[in-house]
Amino acid sequence: MQKTIEKENYLKTLYKLEEKSQLATVTSLANHFKVSKSTVSNMIKKLMLMKLVDTQPYKPILLTNNGKKTAVEVISKHRLIELYLYEKMQFKLDEVHEIAEEIEHIKNAKFFKRMQKILGDKNIDPHGTIIPRCKF
Repeated sequence: MQKTIEKENYLKTLYKLEEKSQLATVTSLANHFKVSKSTVSNMIKKLMLMKLVDTQPYKPILLTNNGKKTAVEVISKHRLIELYLYEKMQFKLDEVHEIAEEIEHIKNAKFFKRMQKILGDKNIDPHGTIIPRCKF
């Protein structure tokens, strides 16, 4: 299970870099995750085999359409969880991120659809960031 979480975290980070119009490289990812470049390279190879990312030597790492779809789903879950924790469970704003990091990897679509319904289908998380639309 840990490998799936790692892959989702890579996809999520790549998506966030694209949102900010920043280029993703092995070096930037190694710095972000505080791991070696070879660790990042190995993960990128796995993601390429799964057709979730695309890259060439000395070129930025880009999400494929499938990679983007997966990243959007994880990010949507994360932001939705933060909103739920903040609004419905009364967690402080500085507490929600860490909890959402753990819960975002749940695969049960029914869980997230119910959460959306309870929140009234809102599209802004408690930090003011857009919750991307996706079909869980």
